[in-house]
Amino acid sequence: MQYTDYNSQGVQPVRVLENNVLAWFENKHPEFRRELEDIFRHCSKGGEIEICRDETSVKDGIKACVNPDGKICLHETFLSYIWALSYAFMVIFDEEVHGPSIGGQPEHGRGIGHFVPQARKVLNYGLSLRCEFQRWPEILPNPANYNGCAMFYVEKANGIYVAAVDFILSHEVGHIAYDHFTRLKRTPDKRKEFEQEADLWALDRVRKGIRSPERSQTTVGFGVIAGLGSLLLLNRKLAQRDHPDNDERIANIMTGLDIDDKDSLWGVAATFFWLWKDLFGICLNTPREFNTYKDFFQDIICKLQPIKRTQSNLMNLD
Repeated sequence: MQYTDYNSQGVQPVRVLENNVLAWFENKHPEFRRELEDIFRHCSKGGEIEICRDETSVKDGIKACVNPDGKICLHETFLSYIWALSYAFMVIFDEEVHGPSIGGQPEHGRGIGHFVPQARKVLNYGLSLRCEFQRWPEILPNPANYNGCAMFYVEKANGIYVAAVDFILSHEVGHIAYDHFTRLKRTPDKRKEFEQEADLWALDRVRKGIRSPERSQTTVGFGVIAGLGSLLLLNRKLAQRDHPDNDERIANIMTGLDIDDKDSLWGVAATFFWLWKDLFGICLNTPREFNTYKDFFQDIICKLQPIKRTQSNLMNLD
């Protein structure tokens, strides 16, 4: 595969990770490159990843999609948004949720919580991109310019971001592999089902690529959650017309990751929902203490159901 773009050069720091994304994507596991070749052999222009670099918001841009000819399109603002969330959620979860619960000293050698203020600024910047484009503030952590102690979390965020984009690219390829464009013409009511198929196809491929140390289960899993969590935070409504409901989509992926009940990834997914409810002013009364992170996640999913039913009823009235 190869990158093309609407402009010759990107304006956002995530541009420096494009080759990393492509290498991670193509070399997921030994058989994947051949599988790609077989899939794209049936597409007239398959094998291109097109980067749109116009300076528009996430909501106004294309985000991520695949054309019937097999060309995958990504928007640079959406990619910046994903990196910002990857960095912010990793720091906030590590320094405010998981770290205090285990009482450990952070590996970066600074006091616990040291990086949280900057992480929240990165989070706020990333969330602002949903509605309005602005260039990455130079004072904030980013993948193109960092040094010293900042390296600890930026490099971890780079890995999570690459894994997130890998899942998104794999999802789009899943649509081609299942010939969803042709099938959708015959059965337009199957759109949600096709999106679920693409999710599971992508998850199967990224899980096959898990190997330590660079593709650990935590990095790959966090990336998948960040990819879907970035979509969750774009909309107050959980119920969707053309895609699986956001809560069900994340819950299905969490089950598919096949992780231990105590795995911190359950807590990461729960934290995305926690921010979602704060962001949109949703009342969600959930106790702060649980035996496992999975208990925490499942309690949130359960309490989202009446909220979603109300949203669905209102959507049906539109």
